Amino acid sequence: MTIAFADAAPAAERPAAPALDGLPLTVGLSAREVLVVGAGPVSVRRAETFLEAGAVVRVVAPRVDPAMADLAARAGARLVVVARNFRASDLDTPWMVHVATGDPVVDAEVAALCEQRRIWCVAAGDAALGSARVPARTAVSTPAGLVRIAVDSSDPRRSVRVGRHVARSLATAPAGLRARRRPEAGWLVLVGGCGDGDLLTVRARRFVHAADVLVVDGAADPGLLAEIDDDVEVIEVGSTLPVDAVARVVAARCAAGHGVVRIVAADTLADRARDLRATGVEFEIVPGVTDGGA
Repeated sequence: MTIAFADAAPAAERPAAPALDGLPLTVGLSAREVLVVGAGPVSVRRAETFLEAGAVVRVVAPRVDPAMADLAARAGARLVVVARNFRASDLDTPWMVHVATGDPVVDAEVAALCEQRRIWCVAAGDAALGSARVPARTAVSTPAGLVRIAVDSSDPRRSVRVGRHVARSLATAPAGLRARRRPEAGWLVLVGGCGDGDLLTVRARRFVHAADVLVVDGAADPGLLAEIDDDVEVIEVGSTLPVDAVARVVAARCAAGHGVVRIVAADTLADRARDLRATGVEFEIVPGVTDGGA
């Protein structure tokens, strides 16, 4: 989860605006307690977010929304609901607090106590009361894992719309998604298509832009090469690599931790898949168009 922190100046010295104009930061919540004060719809959504981040969630509220009770039943020991009013002692154990009681007086009290105890507090009803804010979040999937995107502004709905736009843009024009830290095991995708990069499917292009090695039959499309990073290894089968050595080389690159995309004509997809299976390497097949007229 990514949050924006306020500056560390004492409350009396803090400027009134802009609120929470601070540092976006990813916080590790796995196995750490988050206290949620309030059990209405907003708290339910945030509790789900904290659970997804691996947190242990404790909810304190005199009245519990049915959706929160249902979430607690599904989450088991990771979410505990305490049906009573908030007490100052509830702040003895959490790493972070989220308050959304619907009562401005109670929200302000909880936020003030968190400030005294130096506990990060998200105040859903009035962000200026708290010391942290949960941004709008989205993610783009890559073979090396998710790329998470967080957008923060003073307008939550605006943040959501911007985040969705960025995710859509990266999904269709996925430049910059290539991993820079090489994992222990690489990955391999066999893409069916012709030599024209403009005719690759959207899914295929996402893999191409995430690859460390691009293997193509014949000459690679100059337009496609212009889109990818300069240090991506491009292997042109037939000119730089004999046809009978392709599967072995591809398997070796994958075993070394590289992400590899092999583009072949759609009518030879089955044959090239058979060659790769003979090496014992695992791979995914992404079908494509058959020719430039498709």
